Amino acid sequence: MRFLSSTLLAVAITLTNLIGSPAFANDPPKKPAAKEEPPKPKFDYAEEEGEPGRSGYVYKHVVKPKFEEPKELPKAEPKEVHKAEPKDSHGKKDDHGKPDDHGKKDDGHGTPKKEEKKDDGHGAPPKKDEKKKDDGHGGGHGGGHGKEEKKPAVPAMSPVYDSAVIKLDGNNRPLTPVMFTNKFADYFVCHKTIKDKYRETVLAEMNTFADRMGLPRAQDMPCMIKIAKPNTKFPGAVYIEFYVDELAEKACIKKGECSSTRLMMLHPKDKTGIKSKDIYRSYVLTDEKKFRRANFCVSPDGQFLGEKHCYVVLNPDWLFN
Repeated sequence: MRFLSSTLLAVAITLTNLIGSPAFANDPPKKPAAKEEPPKPKFDYAEEEGEPGRSGYVYKHVVKPKFEEPKELPKAEPKEVHKAEPKDSHGKKDDHGKPDDHGKKDDGHGTPKKEEKKDDGHGAPPKKDEKKKDDGHGGGHGGGHGKEEKKPAVPAMSPVYDSAVIKLDGNNRPLTPVMFTNKFADYFVCHKTIKDKYRETVLAEMNTFADRMGLPRAQDMPCMIKIAKPNTKFPGAVYIEFYVDELAEKACIKKGECSSTRLMMLHPKDKTGIKSKDIYRSYVLTDEKKFRRANFCVSPDGQFLGEKHCYVVLNPDWLFN
């Protein structure tokens, strides 16, 4: 009996070890965990061989997104505005204490009396009542022989640029007439186009960068809005431009020779109008005599982002810039 109990104890211990034992080499291998595919690149790379780096990664150029020239919108025809007829004095009494023609009384049969047409005092037959139209001076006389004056249609505003900062039409051009033009751009005055506070902010930031570079400061007048023409590097771009003196102004505007550049390009974050208020300020300052040129980028809330063009700052993966 002692031998039988020891045998059963040994069998129980053996089964316990088999159940709790780890996996052996002859066990079927477990399936490896599925690897997550790397995310697709955010940018379109050029179809080229590229340049291999030290780590073995092949660097390629990024295809620059195409700039879509804004389409011209058709001018809306002015709508006729119907003006309200001026109210005259109804129900006033005449010299005999009776109501005049406008104060209609009941004749006792439940129907109002018809208006009596009276002679105008010159022996002419009574005239029909004509509706008086206001001429805009409160006199009640119809301007232009009774014709209503047509008000000009309100132009469509830019969906990209914030009208609280700069007023542009649907084609991203100022509403004021062109003052100067050359083969590179059209020039408009800043007055009535950008807000004075925004103009002062741009000038202060521009002169801060000029002091950092040791260049002459820009003057507050004149201030011009420049719209780049289609044959330029950034067609349709909107700039705010200042000048260091009168000679630099004439050379830049009339001849297109800007040796002392003091300008800022309004760089929208996108062209869809969804984030139209996200307008970054991309500055360019040059001086050919001192062989100096620099770019600066400032966010819409006035934060300095770096000495680069705002396009490069907003697209840090852009290569070879």
